[in-house]
Amino acid sequence: MDIGATIKGPFEDQDWVKKMLLMGVVNVLICITVIGIFVGIPNLVGWGKAYAKERANGGSTLPEFGFGYIGDGYKVIAGMIIFGLIAGVGAIPIVIITMILGKIAQPLALVGLLLYLGYALVLAPVSGIIMGRIYLDDDMMAGTGIVSAIMEAKGNMGASVMYFVTVLVIGLVAGVMGFVPLVGGMFAAAFQTAAGAIAIVQFRQALGGR
Repeated sequence: MDIGATIKGPFEDQDWVKKMLLMGVVNVLICITVIGIFVGIPNLVGWGKAYAKERANGGSTLPEFGFGYIGDGYKVIAGMIIFGLIAGVGAIPIVIITMILGKIAQPLALVGLLLYLGYALVLAPVSGIIMGRIYLDDDMMAGTGIVSAIMEAKGNMGASVMYFVTVLVIGLVAGVMGFVPLVGGMFAAAFQTAAGAIAIVQFRQALGGR
């Protein structure tokens, strides 16, 4: 995986200012209203899905601004909710262990917290694999394949670690963008969506997929 290419990728489109600014500003502003949340967030997520497919096919053009991505956005969100529910069930034993250890001796609860942290670190690359299946294969039920995703991530630890680091860097860059007055945070939302899509595609390719 190439962190630099992931960060620079969204800016390869000569109309990146217009597209990312419009997608970020309009969709974030829409979310100010309660009803708007059900439009703005899915639309931005669906826009990211469209960009992932573009990158997977060798392109670099950002999708045009518009509201035609809402349906795909809801598919992605539904798929990730399924993944989240299954991942949440997997965390239950860790929560129970943490509670038991805490009852025995308060310092022992730290062991449970370390287990939870380890579980979260495992889920980071797994979520990237699941997202790849949802984005590129249109598989809404990809979250049910969490075991196979864990095995896939385990099979290429180098790529899994790099994906985790890449996502952190994207978040940091987006955070810095957020300090720009007025539109910084809104632009950052679109940038993070686009760069995240590139990271998902790169991770998929690093694991031997397309």
